[in-house]
This record gives sequence, C-alpha cells and structure tokens, in this order.
Amino acid sequence: MLIDNYTYSNKLKDVHPAEKLLFTLATMAVGFIPNVYLNLAIVFMMGTILVFKAGIPVRVCLKILALPLSFVLTGVLTLMINIVPAGSRALIKFSLFDITIGITRESMKISGMLFFRSMALVSCLYFLALTTPMIDLVMVLKSLKVPALLLELMELMYRFLFVLMENSERIYISQSSRLGYITSKAALNSLGRLISSLFLKSYRDSERLYTALEARGYDGELKVLTKNFSPSLRNILFIVSAEILLLLLAWLSGGGIKWTITSWR
Repeated sequence: MLIDNYTYSNKLKDVHPAEKLLFTLATMAVGFIPNVYLNLAIVFMMGTILVFKAGIPVRVCLKILALPLSFVLTGVLTLMINIVPAGSRALIKFSLFDITIGITRESMKISGMLFFRSMALVSCLYFLALTTPMIDLVMVLKSLKVPALLLELMELMYRFLFVLMENSERIYISQSSRLGYITSKAALNSLGRLISSLFLKSYRDSERLYTALEARGYDGELKVLTKNFSPSLRNILFIVSAEILLLLLAWLSGGGIKWTITSWR
C-alpha cells in the first residue's frame, strides 16, 4: 500500500508520535474555523511539511490528496444545488415541474466553506497517516487509556485491509489471465465470483490468524514491541507557534469566503 510504504520510510518516523498526534488534532480543531484563507494555509503547511521535512514526493502528495475529491465534490454539489423559494434571487436557476432549482449566493458560500474545510482536514489526516506507523499510534492511544478492545480491533482491521487487498489482487490477476473481463457480461460475472471468493478466503484467513495467535499464547491482548521515543521541546514550540500563527491568520483575514461572496454584489 502506497501510504504504508512511506509511513515506515519517511524522515519524521522517529519523531514522538504523541507530538504528531497533538499537531494533527490541534490543527484540525483550528481548521473548523469558517475561513477559507485559513483552510488554504493549513493545506499548504501540511504539504510543505510532508515534502520538505518528511521527504514525501510532491506527486505522491497530490495523488493521495486527489483520492477524496470525488466524495468531497459530491457533497459540495449537493449543498450548492437546492430548491429556491419563490421570490428568492439565485445566480443560476431552472424550473422542474412546479419546483425551482438553482444556485444561490448562500449555497455557494456554504459549499465553498465545506470544500476548503474538508481538504484542510484531509491534509491533516494524511500528515498523520504518512508519518506515523500504526504501532506507534496505538502506543500513544494506549497511554491515553483508550479501551484495549478498540485498539485490538484497530490493529486487526488494519492488518486485514492488506490481506484483503492482496487476495483481491491475486484473484483479479487470475481472472484477467483467463479473459474474465473481456466483455461487460463476463466482467460482471467475474466480479461476482471475485467478491464471493474474497469473502470465503478472507474468512479462512481470519480463522488461521486466530489459531496462530492462540498457538503463541494469545490471552486477549496483542503485545507488540514499541520504540522508545523522547519528547522534543523544539517540536512542542513549533506546534504552539504554528497554531498561534493560524489563529492569527484567521483573525486578520476575518471575512474569508464570506467577504468574497459579498464583493460580487
């Protein structure tokens, strides 16, 4: 998996995971402030850190940032296009039977805020995902007294994501070599067989994994080796400074997208 490869090879992997988690959560909290300039600054800041500090290639950052665009744009369009009350002004509108549907200034403002805020929060999550291995993140959550059951479910689900992807890739290659996707009808049939085979194979793999865990003394808790991290005062000062600067930017640019929409009038 692309993200997992960089998680274990980036230049920030040895930074204390608690500091990276704090930076991510604090920036996400600031990112909820309705200010488009603030959201753009968060995306730029996270991208700069990933490229120049973590050593993640620019093309990789752009590639993974484009992944959630379809979901975000779907939500944005849903909010942008809505029913326009009679007598209300709209930038674009059309009638369908007795209903007027269109785009208003208010809907553009809300959808614009949603888009930029979503991309800012996604960039924060990608920073954490690309720089912090799952084992280190679980270690921090365990120190925060997160229930052990939730942590074990996280680890097992994370593991089975890769098992599921590997099995599906093998089945797909096998089907493709037998011309299983040469026509639309054959593709649908092959897809159905892939899903059913994937379910059965994944179920058998889960049973084998549980048997292997019990053979190694599994008592309800997954025990893994963790690194010894030392906190960095410089990193803490950077986090505090970055959040203060973001809050200052939000205050100084107070209008954000609201000012932009108003200026069109």
